[in-house]
Amino acid sequence: MPSAAILDSLRQRWKNLSSERTIVSKAGPLLNIGEGEVALLTYTSSSDKMRIFSDYIREGLENGDFVDYTYPEDEKGTVRDKLKQYGIDVEKHEKNGALKLRSTIEYYMRDGKFNKEEAIRRGVEEREEAKKKGFKHFRELDDIGDLSFLKGQWQTFIDAWDDSGWGLPEGSGVGILYEPFLVELTAINVEHMSKDETQEILKAFGGGKCPATRVLDFIEHQDAFSKRINTSHLQLRGSKILLEFDPTSDYEKVVEDFVKEAVANFEPICIFTSSASAVRECLAKQPSISCSTNFFLMSVAASVPEALSKNETILPAKNAPIILNSINEVLKLFPDVNVFFVFDSLSELILLVGFDDAYKLLRFIIEMLPADKATALFLLNPAAHDSKIVSMIRSMFNNQLGYNEKELKVVKISKS
Repeated sequence: MPSAAILDSLRQRWKNLSSERTIVSKAGPLLNIGEGEVALLTYTSSSDKMRIFSDYIREGLENGDFVDYTYPEDEKGTVRDKLKQYGIDVEKHEKNGALKLRSTIEYYMRDGKFNKEEAIRRGVEEREEAKKKGFKHFRELDDIGDLSFLKGQWQTFIDAWDDSGWGLPEGSGVGILYEPFLVELTAINVEHMSKDETQEILKAFGGGKCPATRVLDFIEHQDAFSKRINTSHLQLRGSKILLEFDPTSDYEKVVEDFVKEAVANFEPICIFTSSASAVRECLAKQPSISCSTNFFLMSVAASVPEALSKNETILPAKNAPIILNSINEVLKLFPDVNVFFVFDSLSELILLVGFDDAYKLLRFIIEMLPADKATALFLLNPAAHDSKIVSMIRSMFNNQLGYNEKELKVVKISKS
């Protein structure tokens, strides 16, 4: 087992990393909606939606966008204070014309009923005005709550999305909303809707033929992983879990649920993996996951970090200090929220750098991850090592799982 002196040496080297080149690509906002994209988000009253909305609004204001935020009527007295709590200078941005706030009644129900033609006319005019003023995008946040303000006219409201008045032929999608100048997020409170009602509305909103609206139905996955091990998301937070897997199984599905739970709860997710990993291949196929995830791709060919995209970074697999510093930079990027980590896989690391170096790196990673604000999943293929090595790694974890033949087995779980 590595001595305390070796670990102290590693700690000191990590602290002196000012001369090391480290790049941390950030997946960016909690909701990664790009230009020309339309997204539909579902939530309930238990969701911290204002943290998500504030992040979306802040991104737009910092990017030079015009931000148009419509909120439920019953939040009229609180919305400004909530935005201020999350660090947005409401008065400043309203004064310089970059931020517009109004309730759903004020915007959609001026005469007591929804007028589709009037809503489209105003929408087109406001977008054109923002474009003339030189804003980079028209960033819309339309929180329509439980749709009760429409007094039963929700189908007419949805029909307005697919109307030729936006500038494209009817049936083509949602017209002008898909121009690159637009960034659109609509949020719906589905708390008191039945499953059938929710699905009907989601289907209606996503009914445009080209392209489809991206639905962020996070509620379904808020406990995707935790329910697998008979615990709750709250109890899962802060856990450091060893997952032993059979490489011939579909173990990546377990990781997928872990990542989905992070995304569904609007918590950052960082994955240390390789470009050829089954985990990366699985997640990369799912836009709602891949665009919200930081990927650190370990490479034996790399000597320095290299940013491939806004959320992909190549890291030198044999440079422990740079790996540690990358983790530290992630933690500094998200100081006030729980961060999910996946380390895929320990077996490759051991085979690459040897057990002693891999062990002390793993020990230091576990030590540096906050007990209350970092939830981590470490993958190990036990068949690739002798029993002594496997036993030493197991001794580092209070939470252990095993997966083979499509069955997840709980070896031990310490619920906080």
